[in-house]
Amino acid sequence: MRKVLMILVIGVLLGILSACNKSSDGESSSGGGGGAATYPVTLGAFKDFSCTSNWTNRDSALGLKAYSGSGTCKARFPGVSGKYRMTVTVQTEFDGRPFYNVSINGAVVNSGTYPVSSSLGCDCPKDWRTVCPDIDVDFDGGIQQVNTGDVIQFYGKEQFACSGNGAYAKWHRIAFTPVQ
Repeated sequence: MRKVLMILVIGVLLGILSACNKSSDGESSSGGGGGAATYPVTLGAFKDFSCTSNWTNRDSALGLKAYSGSGTCKARFPGVSGKYRMTVTVQTEFDGRPFYNVSINGAVVNSGTYPVSSSLGCDCPKDWRTVCPDIDVDFDGGIQQVNTGDVIQFYGKEQFACSGNGAYAKWHRIAFTPVQ
């Protein structure tokens, strides 16, 4: 009797785990099944994108290597085809306003320059991490039609506004939230 009860409990737990099989890392997720239903999709800069060789970890964000100019990162959209509000999360710096753009299948759908993280700008002291720290900012990329397998591309170009100090187009993720 005890063995039967144990097998029954294990079976129920496996069924629950199977039904709840979804990503919990907050970095990359997509929904499937259910026909036309769409789910939020987050593509993480480190985890989901393949990038040109001049990108690196800069202060916990993906940023360009110093003096490398510009670079691109690409990922395929894993979600269900539909309309999504796109949000691009970047990491601003005190010492420049790098240019960025996001394209879907080669067509630019969002572009601009980063704001600076501090009004002190180039006058920020050497202990910038305390006085003028980087700040994460979400850019609204508007509502986009995105289809399963579309190529999402992030382009960034570094800027050197403060004699030798640069802003390296640091970024974290591109999120897609379904809209009606």
